[in-house]
Amino acid sequence: MNDPFRVIARYGSEVDIARPGEPVLRAHLRRRNDDVVCGDLVFLENGKAAVARRAERVNRLVRRDGSHRVKTIAANIDRAWIVVAPRPETPRLLIDRFLVGILNLPARAGILINKSDLVTSAEGGHGTLAADDYRSLDIPILSVSAHTEDGLDLLRAAARGASNILVGPSGAGKSSLIQALLPRETLRVGALGDTGEGRHTTTTARWYETGDGAAWIDSPGVRDFSPEIRGADDLARGFPDIAEIAEHCRFRDCTHRAEPDCAVRIAADEGRIMAGRMAAWLELFSGMETGSGASDRHTPLERKGHARNSET
Repeated sequence: MNDPFRVIARYGSEVDIARPGEPVLRAHLRRRNDDVVCGDLVFLENGKAAVARRAERVNRLVRRDGSHRVKTIAANIDRAWIVVAPRPETPRLLIDRFLVGILNLPARAGILINKSDLVTSAEGGHGTLAADDYRSLDIPILSVSAHTEDGLDLLRAAARGASNILVGPSGAGKSSLIQALLPRETLRVGALGDTGEGRHTTTTARWYETGDGAAWIDSPGVRDFSPEIRGADDLARGFPDIAEIAEHCRFRDCTHRAEPDCAVRIAADEGRIMAGRMAAWLELFSGMETGSGASDRHTPLERKGHARNSET
């Protein structure tokens, strides 16, 4: 069997594909291979520019659209970087939603505070990045600037030898970062609108490779992101800071809302869990219960409240 091709980008029923060191080819997708996305490895039909089959994936990053249908963004990801910026303002809940999706791939997560040159200028913002909320997660949080190139060497070092995807809101500067990391590439980079909201410059996820063994996926910007939450375990993986403390709750199925001896609520009251993280967990938990933020396949949590070590 010939070596597989990497899917560089998808355009409807066609994909751009390539092997290392070889030129990019355009191939057709049969209906049976309609789930192929950027980052996939595929094999071609003999003698034809058509995809025969997709190789098994390591993982895939998905989101739910407005109709709660699962949409795959990209596949075979080692690390996902959430790109935020002082302008436009990044809602904290969006960061938490991305973390749930990333940590359930599983993949390594990181946060990039882009446009760091604006933080100290008159145009800068300071109330939206909330980096301190995520320090306890033991994930890299890097301040970078595509404009001044500050922090890019640290980012390159952290990304080396891995497939990396940039995710985040429109206008946060994902394409500008890719352009700074790969200056030979020509990307369409947009400006902010008059409202300060980002414009959707990138319309399809695309794979780029560097000479140091790193790969980068530039993904379209979003204004919201709904991860696929199949149950309590998925939510816990997205909130390891809360899950660790929850081991000390009195009840195994504690919802951290009104149960007695709730270690999580005590930690939140004492400031050991940041208020923003706690609010995000409660909102996503409520969405999981109602089905508005969870997979249709999730099993509802039991509510009977079995106490830990309560048997006598």
